[in-house]
Amino acid sequence: MLRLFKVLTDDDTTATSQVAPAEADSAVATQVKENRILAPNEVTELTESYRRGATVRELSQRYGVHRHTIDRHLERAGVAKRPATKMTAARVARATELYEQGLSTNQIGRELHVDGSTVWKALKRAGVRMRPPVA
Repeated sequence: MLRLFKVLTDDDTTATSQVAPAEADSAVATQVKENRILAPNEVTELTESYRRGATVRELSQRYGVHRHTIDRHLERAGVAKRPATKMTAARVARATELYEQGLSTNQIGRELHVDGSTVWKALKRAGVRMRPPVA
């Protein structure tokens, strides 16, 4: 790593630049991930995949970009975003049934296509007595 600094002459009128090595800071990340720029045909593919039912998460993994990048491409293409999956009363009832059978909130979430924390919150709100977490 290099650090750029100024060196002033004795009469403080002429400044020159020199490069000197800097000490490495262990708190600074050593890996930098490059931005991936999608080709126009990839943007077309991802918008069509989204329209056919692919999720933003699936697309971000497939194309190796952040989900916000997928959102921006969809917005630029004029694609209407689907609403997030909600825990409806029927889903909460199904989740309660599965939880009482011994499934974890993560297992239930995979079945209902939501995150395990979403299931946990919905069950808690519904008054289900939650088991202690397993390490």
